[in-house]
Amino acid sequence: MGLNTLFIGHRVNVLDKVDSTNVYIHDLLAKAPLDEGLIVWALEQYAGKGQRGSSWLSQPGVNLTFSVLLRPHFLAIRDQFWLTKALALSVAEFVSDSLNLSSRGERSGVGPGPDVKIKWPNDIYVNERKIAGILIENILEKSLIKYSIAGIGVNINQDAFDTSLPNATSLKLLSGKEFDLRACLEKLCVSIEKFYLELRTSDYRKIDESYHKLLYRKDIWSKFSLNGSPTEGMIKGVSPSGHLLINTKTGEEIKANEALEVSDVKHLVFL
Repeated sequence: MGLNTLFIGHRVNVLDKVDSTNVYIHDLLAKAPLDEGLIVWALEQYAGKGQRGSSWLSQPGVNLTFSVLLRPHFLAIRDQFWLTKALALSVAEFVSDSLNLSSRGERSGVGPGPDVKIKWPNDIYVNERKIAGILIENILEKSLIKYSIAGIGVNINQDAFDTSLPNATSLKLLSGKEFDLRACLEKLCVSIEKFYLELRTSDYRKIDESYHKLLYRKDIWSKFSLNGSPTEGMIKGVSPSGHLLINTKTGEEIKANEALEVSDVKHLVFL
């Protein structure tokens, strides 16, 4: 079963239930080479992986939980964060388009439009609530990336979340309407292909500008916990290697030339 794109989703394996779609693709690769663009979509994923080593909790049958296999051999290992940017932009575009389309219907003119942001490194937030997450696992060969397995979870039709997820939201909660999961997957694959092709043609400047435009809390004084210590800072951007750059403030003194460089999302908590 394929989708109406050039190669992303040309083949879609639909599973009723699996531990992790990323692990499933890893196991397939151990047996034989696979074509780029393969999608493994699980209606239920009971051991999905999230950032910080956490699990991705999702109600069965109402959301998108899938992995896509890519072969970004054109990227050096040092440039792997560009793939993170491209995929984050893909999901952000899909979420924005889905909400804008739905708002033209029964919700037309009701309230402010959705504020879609990319929370470093690649979570997607709408109006301060998380709607999607991405986990990329790279398989390296010498100085290049042989395969990338990108696990993507997007909350689509879930309307109630576990108390351990107090800031979660979904397209249904934001729009008031039900979405067709298959149509959502197709739209998201179109966005993934668009940004991946931009990346493959080395359109880095456009990708970088778009990513920074959507970067969560950029140029806003915010409170963080860095390595367990509370601090006040302003996100200024992300380095080419994918490190978050934060200017800090002690009292009223802004240390503009002493930007902190955060390399691991586990070290940072937004307060």
